[in-house]
Amino acid sequence: MHQIGDVIDGYCPRCRLNTYQIVSATDGREVFTATCRTCRNTFSWKPEVSIDELRDKTVKKLKMMVRKKAKDMVQPSIVTFASRKNRDAGEMDMPRRAYREMHGRDPDPTPPPVGPAAIIAAAAEAQAKLNLPAAEPPPPGTPVAPTVRWQKVTATLSARDGRPYNATRTYKIGDVLLHKTHGLGVVEAVVHEKAVMVLFRDTETVLEMGAPVQYG
Repeated sequence: MHQIGDVIDGYCPRCRLNTYQIVSATDGREVFTATCRTCRNTFSWKPEVSIDELRDKTVKKLKMMVRKKAKDMVQPSIVTFASRKNRDAGEMDMPRRAYREMHGRDPDPTPPPVGPAAIIAAAAEAQAKLNLPAAEPPPPGTPVAPTVRWQKVTATLSARDGRPYNATRTYKIGDVLLHKTHGLGVVEAVVHEKAVMVLFRDTETVLEMGAPVQYG
């Protein structure tokens, strides 16, 4: 005979173990529902499961997990923005770039050019597309002010593109650096194995590089 509130043994489908349970519904002879004292989950009561059956269930679950992991390693599932967005519409799952190309949309834009030479080339290309008249070059031998050259070279650069200047580092043409006095600068030439010519907004100066690190 059982009463509500009695503690009995049974199988918990949530814990997947034999646990102590509290009777929550009974007619005196048969237990209908019980509450697990471990997970506090209420469910239809089931008698205890043998150790061999528990072991078989655990082994079966592990085998399923191993097979699923092996399948994902051979053919990983691809979840992309396009597949999630159009899954309800019945469209084929595919990477976002392929989906955009298939539907006549431009793929993701290419990253912007990096470095002074690439920036100048991109500016010339954009000018040609707009059919703008090219600026007439100055007469040979006419010096160009550092400010004008600096503005052209750094048209699309910002302080985030540069690294703080350090005399112990080595630099090459096109590197962008930040000087505590002159600000944003671009390496124009390597004048010596230990020096580079750097163009700043207000000046063009030679800076040391590759200096030995001093400790102490």
